[in-house]
Amino acid sequence: MEIDPSARPSVEPHVTVLRVGSLELDLIDRTAKRGNRQIDLRPREFQLLKYMMQRSDQLLTRAALIKDVWHYKFVPKTNRIDVHMGRLRRKVDGSNDDPMIRNVRGEGFVLSATPALSKTLPGLRRLKQRAPTPTNSNNV
Repeated sequence: MEIDPSARPSVEPHVTVLRVGSLELDLIDRTAKRGNRQIDLRPREFQLLKYMMQRSDQLLTRAALIKDVWHYKFVPKTNRIDVHMGRLRRKVDGSNDDPMIRNVRGEGFVLSATPALSKTLPGLRRLKQRAPTPTNSNNV
C-alpha cells in the first residue's frame, strides 16, 4: 500500500536561529549578535529579545510583555519593563547602529529592521487621530 505524499501532515522545520535585519539570535547556543558584534545578554534580556524578534514589526504593549515574558497574571505598577528595555536597547543598538528597538510613547515597544516602520504602525496612527487639532480662538 502506497501513501499519498500530499496526505502527510506538513512539518515545519524547527527554527533555531531568529533573524531580524542584521540582528541574529541563536536559540540553541543562546547567543546574540548584530552584524559581526557579539551581544552579551542576561537570561531575561535573552527571553525579551526572543519574544520581540518572534513578533518583529509589531507593537508590543507593556501588558503583553509582563504577561508573556515575565509570566505575571496582572500588570504591576513597576518600571521593570522600561529598565530591562533600556539595557537591551543599549546592547542591541550600538553607538554606530541604526536603532532597532523603539519606544512608542504611551503604547509599548517595537523591534524592527526598518527605520521608518515605527511611523506607520497602527498604534501611532490611533495616537495621531486622537491628538487635538489646533483651533482658531477668533472663531468662538
